[in-house]
Amino acid sequence: MSAPLCLPPRPLRPHTGERPLPEGTCDTHMHVFGPADRHPLANGRSYTPHLLTLDDYRPVMTTLRIDRAVLVQPSVYGMDNSALLDALRQMPERLRGVVVVPPDISEPDLLALHAAGVRGVRVNRRNPGGLSLEDVEGLARRIAPHGWHIQLQVELGKAPDLAGLAARCPVPLVIDHFGFLDPRAGPGDATFSGLLRLLEGGTVWLKLSAPYRLGAGVHPYPDLQPVVATLFAHRPDRLLWATDWPHTELWSHMPDELELIEALSFREMPAHLRTQVLVDNPAHLYGFAPAT
Repeated sequence: MSAPLCLPPRPLRPHTGERPLPEGTCDTHMHVFGPADRHPLANGRSYTPHLLTLDDYRPVMTTLRIDRAVLVQPSVYGMDNSALLDALRQMPERLRGVVVVPPDISEPDLLALHAAGVRGVRVNRRNPGGLSLEDVEGLARRIAPHGWHIQLQVELGKAPDLAGLAARCPVPLVIDHFGFLDPRAGPGDATFSGLLRLLEGGTVWLKLSAPYRLGAGVHPYPDLQPVVATLFAHRPDRLLWATDWPHTELWSHMPDELELIEALSFREMPAHLRTQVLVDNPAHLYGFAPAT
């Protein structure tokens, strides 16, 4: 049985008003796919994406005034990072990468990836293939000298002892997509309280991304607002923002890019907090030069 084809992203709405995001903003989670003749999709994948390359993403950067971005290895390529690396070569000053590699990757290969702009390894436990949580500690020891991190796609309510893993891990952990919290449970929920404790430890980061994956309906995601406000009040220094473009594995209700910014109420946030989350935090984690 073939993997189902996702919806394509919606056409961009032109933005004509005030700049929606501050100068130096980094989108910390997006994907590229194709071309098919150079980067064939893996067999056994759980979805089939539209083949959208960095050239398709550039208008998103222009419209939203995104200055930097982090390409994340999608599960449909397994450990073949070549599409991601091709994209990094096109904009080396403005892009970084998070890859999937075998636990026994050689030191020369790690050095080559670092030189290409890679700054992390992804462990995705929600799609077929890839790495397991048992691989994290060994890989973390390998990548620690390079200043990388481990990115986790896990459901916090179903994940094993992440607090223990974070304590043992010599590199930062970055959790995708709000950790797939259920925002309808509210900030007092045990899973959410556990997330706040993880952030308090100072070695875990959280991506504010993909609210459409949390089971909370569609824009304007009203249940998400108390969660976002609590996160900003608690540890804004551990938060990152991302579009999750081109929003793979969606079969209905494809979001609008500008709506995703509005859903996080960035315009209502104090300017210094917006800059911290959108500019300063990713510059620190991914090794970008300070925004000027």
